[in-house]
Amino acid sequence: MKVCWEKRSCSAREVYEEVSPPKSWEYRTVKTMLDRLVEKGYLKREKDGNVCLYIATASQKAVTSTAIENFIATVLDNTVAPLFTHFSKGKKLNKEELSSLKKLIDEFEEE
Repeated sequence: MKVCWEKRSCSAREVYEEVSPPKSWEYRTVKTMLDRLVEKGYLKREKDGNVCLYIATASQKAVTSTAIENFIATVLDNTVAPLFTHFSKGKKLNKEELSSLKKLIDEFEEE
């Protein structure tokens, strides 16, 4: 998805070339993943001659939000406290992120 968002329109070969070195994925794996994202409605596929181009139909914000909600529901049984515990103990938040979280909690408490 990241490659499709960055390039706006890309072939499976372009995605493969971007993700292959760090991921060690085969071309067919990338193609299958792109086709599944089309089936789920995250991408659309258009033909340009013999090449299929993939175009994101969902924003990065929407996909991220859905992924987080699914993770919380399936892995954390709809509780977010373990997530915050993990970040606070692992020192994975910088001061800016911590400030943003505090602001969100304050806004939530005011509602």
